This record gives sequence, structure tokens and C-alpha cells, in this order.
Amino acid sequence: MAPDLTDILGGDSWFAALPEQQRMALVERGQIHALADGGHVYRIGDAPNGLHAVVDGRVRLVSYPAVGQELVNMIVKPGRWFGELSVIDGRERPHDAIAAGTALILTVPMAAVAALTAAMPDLWRGLALLNCIHHRLGMREAARVRGAPALARLALFLAGGGKADGRLRVTQDELARIVGVSRQHMNGLLHSLADRKLIGLGYGGITIRNRAGLLALAGPAEGG
Repeated sequence: MAPDLTDILGGDSWFAALPEQQRMALVERGQIHALADGGHVYRIGDAPNGLHAVVDGRVRLVSYPAVGQELVNMIVKPGRWFGELSVIDGRERPHDAIAAGTALILTVPMAAVAALTAAMPDLWRGLALLNCIHHRLGMREAARVRGAPALARLALFLAGGGKADGRLRVTQDELARIVGVSRQHMNGLLHSLADRKLIGLGYGGITIRNRAGLLALAGPAEGG
């Protein structure tokens, strides 16, 4: 492993706890590729394409619980691994994985994962433990979001939405239902974010101007 990659991945508690042979094998079989802002590591419904780690930048894991709703499940930071659920069960991806800014991703392809788990069956336990970590993080984050102020809940929702150009077509009535406030309250919240230069308000939609600022205001969970 290159020294910088060793440092980045070695800071992750899950990866650091794996036997050395498994750590070396995952990195040796991994392929690094770059993504532009808004680029997809995978899309919801895709067949599993491997196990992934963020080398540089951030990746948002986004699901869509209802029409017009986007939910940021996790923000994956450098050194953290993700995508293990579909690797374990072989089923379609349950969310989008989208680069938040430019990012470098290490991908261990499915064929390589299959070869490694055949040679080292205990690696399946390691992948199951990674999934347990993410499940616990998800439960803690859900509890945190439910208790967060309305402005923070709105900021988190908006940070996960919008196209690559930042445009998000959603009405104030829809946002009010998603966040759980009145339309009048929502109007005030949106203008508060606009005054901070985090979003732009326009007819028929919102423009996300500063995702990092929205995430800072929301205090989102990070990937494990």
C-alpha cells in the first residue's frame, strides 16, 4: 500500500480491526477512480458493483422514502468503507451513492470480493460487522434527527437534494410536510437559510448554493 493510503484507511476502526492479510488483500484488489461533484458511485436499483472506500472527498448516501423526498442516510468521509449490504446479500442497491464535491474512491469489484471471501471465509464476518456498525449509526442518527430543531432538519434534507447544478424542484407545502412544520414556519426557515447564502429561492424551486454549510448547520452523521 502507498503510505498515504495506509494512513487514510488505517484510521478507520473497522478496517484497522481486520486481520492484516485481509486488509492488504482488499487494498491490493482495489481500484482507485475519481468522481466529479454529483457523480454516482452507484444508483438505487443497481446491481452490486463492489465494496467501496472514500480516499478523498465525501460521498452522500441518499434514499427516497416518498415522492418528492430525499433523505441523506449517511455522509461517508475519507477512510470510511460503504456499500457492504448489497455485497453481502447480492441484491440491488438500496440508495444512491453520490460524490459531494470531487472525490477519490477505492473500489474492490464484486469478482475480487468473491475471490477473497472464498480464500478467506472469515472476511464475511468482517463485512457483517461493517453492516452492524452502519445499522447502529443509522439508528442513532434517526433519533438525533427527530430531536433536532426544525432548521437543522430542513438543512439536512436540502443538503441531500438537488441535481448537480443545485436545483431542487419542491414546494414549500411539500417541505413543510417533510420537516413537520406549518407552511408559514417553513417560509421563515427558508428565508433564514437564504439570508445565510446557503440556498437561493426562486419560482418553483430552490437552488442549493452551499451544501457544506447546510451540512454544518445540520450536524449530519458520518460513515463508519
